[in-house]
Amino acid sequence: MNILTFSEISRKAYAFVFPLFLFFSAIFCMSTRTNNLFHISFALFIFSLFYKENFLQFVEKTEKKRLTFILVALMGLYYAATNIWGNTLYNLGSVLTHTLYIVVYLLILTTLLEEPKTRHIALASIVAGVTVLSVYTLATDYSLVASLRQVSLSNPGPQNVIDLAGYCGVGILLACMLLKEKGQQFYYIPIIIMLIMMIITQSRGPILALLIAFIFTLHRSVLTRRNIIICLVIALILAAVVVLTPAGVMLMERFEILGSQSGLRLSIWHHTLEELSGHPWLGRGFDYQLDFTNYSGEHITTTHSIYLGALLKGGIVGFTLLMAVICSGLWRALKKFRENNRYDVALFIYALIFMSSQGMFIINNPRESWVLFWLPLGLVISRSLKKQS
Repeated sequence: MNILTFSEISRKAYAFVFPLFLFFSAIFCMSTRTNNLFHISFALFIFSLFYKENFLQFVEKTEKKRLTFILVALMGLYYAATNIWGNTLYNLGSVLTHTLYIVVYLLILTTLLEEPKTRHIALASIVAGVTVLSVYTLATDYSLVASLRQVSLSNPGPQNVIDLAGYCGVGILLACMLLKEKGQQFYYIPIIIMLIMMIITQSRGPILALLIAFIFTLHRSVLTRRNIIICLVIALILAAVVVLTPAGVMLMERFEILGSQSGLRLSIWHHTLEELSGHPWLGRGFDYQLDFTNYSGEHITTTHSIYLGALLKGGIVGFTLLMAVICSGLWRALKKFRENNRYDVALFIYALIFMSSQGMFIINNPRESWVLFWLPLGLVISRSLKKQS
């Protein structure tokens, strides 16, 4: 077998295996077996570049995204280095490995998104995965989610219902994107399922982020009589769900107490800044976590904001690198918006709003943040299909 044949087989193989990873990782959060699909995709992707022409085409296609990849790599290298002054040298190699995985994930994802056939398969895989997870959770953990806002330990998805709602928001926006691109009406089914799941979690942040994100999809041409009627019907259905179902009533109650609970978040963020005051430039180190009891009696370990988490762990330098990555995405988002690829923009805006109140960090093995942050970034920096025709 010559190099050309070997590279072409590898290219077709990772285009098949990687969507399997996207599908199963949306269901089985942090599963080792699922992550092995990523490792296989990684290897096949490297093999596909053995042929010189394939490699040169790849370099050409990544030219406009190169800055984002460099910034992601620099951010990962810096946060790996924070283990030195954080006295966790044992973790340095792990952070470097995770950074490499994230860069490769973005490379493979954007490569697939820039081809019509593989784009559809990749995005549909994520929608299908989140839909399957939602159906499973509704069937097995409905009462637990509705009453206690928890999922069972046997649930394969995120253990935090806010992250589960975040998954649903990503899935809804992707399904709407595919509905627009392909015109296939059956995408309304997963949209409805994920929307129901999202409401039952009673998670205010993801719901508000989704509503704001949809604003970025609007333009004058959609304000037709037919679309306005459809929106009114959907609004009436949602209003009925909120008023007539127990989960809807509890969701409204949670919005009513939003003002009092915002004080809890502000106190956490205030404590975070106090912890940072002695190490403002370089931060406290990658593995550093909060460890205090809030005035509400709750034991707090995370900053409840990815931005303040980046500041706490990496100081002003780390926060600046994160913002540089985000700004590179926003620059591409502005171009996507002008090209009328508004769902890509909406998804990235959704991710930025969602992560503002979530405490997980984003440099890690495949887990929630890959769906909730790196996937939207990959979408927004990928080239528009229109430019390739």
